[in-house]
Amino acid sequence: MEFPVTTAYVAAIIGLLQYALMMAVGLARGPAGVSLGDGGNEELLRKIRRHGNLAENAAIFLVLLGLLELAGTNESIIMGIGGLFVVARISHAIALSTSGSGMPFRPIGALGTIGAGAGAAGILLYTLSVGM
Repeated sequence: MEFPVTTAYVAAIIGLLQYALMMAVGLARGPAGVSLGDGGNEELLRKIRRHGNLAENAAIFLVLLGLLELAGTNESIIMGIGGLFVVARISHAIALSTSGSGMPFRPIGALGTIGAGAGAAGILLYTLSVGM
């Protein structure tokens, strides 16, 4: 069993993004005068959701990607799905950094996240059903 290098790269990038978004929330709390929750501050709420949404999606995706890599899935597929997820999560963070609808970044972020996650899950199920 080889170390899942591509998954490790994706995890490192997502980890850096996660902590950057966390810092943005922390740095916004002082000026907003809010230590817990969003206090009705829309800008703080957006920052909290950028951070939270990534946290809600990243863990399961990285598990799926790692399992695919450990199962011997083609490296191009692993890189493609991992790259799609990274681009989607950056797009989502950009979308929630702007007021309004965040077009076109929000749909790119949402659909890319769903596509990468569902794709990884589907490929894993297929790999398991046909045997590794």
